[in-house]
Amino acid sequence: MRKETAFIIGFFIFTLSTAALIWKVALPNLKPVSFPQVASGTLDVGPMHRTRALSPDEVKAVNDWFKDNKGGWGPLTRTPPSSGDARMVLNDAQGKEALVLTLWTGISAADWNSTVFVENPDGSQVHYRSFSNKEFAPLRMMVDRYPYKRSSFP
Repeated sequence: MRKETAFIIGFFIFTLSTAALIWKVALPNLKPVSFPQVASGTLDVGPMHRTRALSPDEVKAVNDWFKDNKGGWGPLTRTPPSSGDARMVLNDAQGKEALVLTLWTGISAADWNSTVFVENPDGSQVHYRSFSNKEFAPLRMMVDRYPYKRSSFP
């Protein structure tokens, strides 16, 4: 075998093995996010952590919102500036915790406006997505529906 042929074969093997390794690492993060049907939940809002149960209409709105926003979710790649402005704990029909949504409405970090984190209850998978104001409006309406004490900007 000539040197040129051995070099080309070696380069080809190196290139393919590098690409295979990258895909093996990246592929678990490219799986689509699936949302379970939600039956109930609670909403914890603001720095004073005011908690309330979601109404049946709000639970329906969350399920509809999930149906409309299945794509575009990515893995968490950077540290958020705070723990979020609101936290929604969602339960399935058996009353078991199914998902946790963390919402940024712009109270604590303006550059994270209209951003949602979706977490498994055990925290093993965290996905996030930033939305337009129109897409985020149903969730913002739930957070802003009842008054709560807002903290000042630092």
